[in-house]
Amino acid sequence: MKLVKHITIALVLCAIPAMAFGQSVTCDDCTHVVSVYQGHGGFIAMAAEDAEMVTWVATCEGVTRSGELTPSDGMVSMLLMDDTACYGDDEDNSFEVGPIMDGGWYWITDATNSAVGGLINKEILDNETTMLADAGDGVTMTMGKGAVLLKETATGRVGLLPNILPAMEMDPVDPTPCGVAGGPGTSAANAWTRRVSGCMMGNGGSTVLATYTNSITGATTRVMSGDTVTRPGGTGTLSILIDLWGNNSGHFLTSADSSGANGADFLRGQQGAAASAAGRIAHRYQGVTYSVSAGSGVGGGQEITSGTPLEGIDHAAPATDGANALAVSIVANDDNCDDDNNFPTPVTVNVSVADAAQRAQVTPGIAVNSAGVAGQLKFTVVCPAASANMGQELVPENPFPTE
Repeated sequence: MKLVKHITIALVLCAIPAMAFGQSVTCDDCTHVVSVYQGHGGFIAMAAEDAEMVTWVATCEGVTRSGELTPSDGMVSMLLMDDTACYGDDEDNSFEVGPIMDGGWYWITDATNSAVGGLINKEILDNETTMLADAGDGVTMTMGKGAVLLKETATGRVGLLPNILPAMEMDPVDPTPCGVAGGPGTSAANAWTRRVSGCMMGNGGSTVLATYTNSITGATTRVMSGDTVTRPGGTGTLSILIDLWGNNSGHFLTSADSSGANGADFLRGQQGAAASAAGRIAHRYQGVTYSVSAGSGVGGGQEITSGTPLEGIDHAAPATDGANALAVSIVANDDNCDDDNNFPTPVTVNVSVADAAQRAQVTPGIAVNSAGVAGQLKFTVVCPAASANMGQELVPENPFPTE
């Protein structure tokens, strides 16, 4: 009874009640709720750090009351009696309080028995709930917020049983792809091991790898979707090498063959294998076809037939081991770039793997859309600086440009 006496004193000294009829009252500071606000009882909790006051808001049968509690030694407590008790069964009845810390608890008293439960943090109210076992007609169940009030009709015994599930934190997945270094040998064929557990399995997504070599520095530059490339001037040719790889989300070679013949080893589709020219040739995805369109017309422009350039853009198999790869070539074009013209050219490359057996060369299989397209690259060819910044006409006998 000492606890009740303490709570009664706290209520008398610390609560400042107010009532509201027919209007909505919100509590921005309230952090916790009573799961089932029914009958009379009380609660006790630790106030949040640095909280000078704790607010409560109670709504019962359409009538809302609110008040404030002053923490004593960091604790707040309150009896739910008289005007703050709730004897209705409206599902909108609620009692909120805060800011307080987790670990607070409350009790409610029915006609003859009491039940004790924890104050529920409002942040977990959207968590998944579980269905409690049904004991039949002998036990009534009143759904609350994060808990269920159980009452045995024969004896009047009551209890509060939590039914809200904790948010499960999944163990982090090893981000290692499922074809990894560390095989039994040192050759390219057997230095990789196919892993089927303890690794990250991907979604079958692909990456279109497109690169060109800088004619001056010799550096390799990657072309990403949305990038621009500069059209060469004079008689130069810009050649972009394109092929298809996994998206690094994790896969392994479907076939158990690790002989290395025709690239059939666990490096297949692993982007790291493309670091060298030989590795890129040997380990790109197979069964791949390409289509190229240029311009901004309906459907992404006009499709370019290999050997028939469009706006100075053509494509063909690479000169060196061109299977499953594409070389897009770009040359000067006066119709787009000269002293009078400065027209950028959008280019779209669709990469397809139409054959189901080829899509299954790796696990997970290569994902494609309904048209068999596994990846797409879009870039824009822009004019060189000399065309992009054309000069202004000079007025005769005036050395300065005019508008």
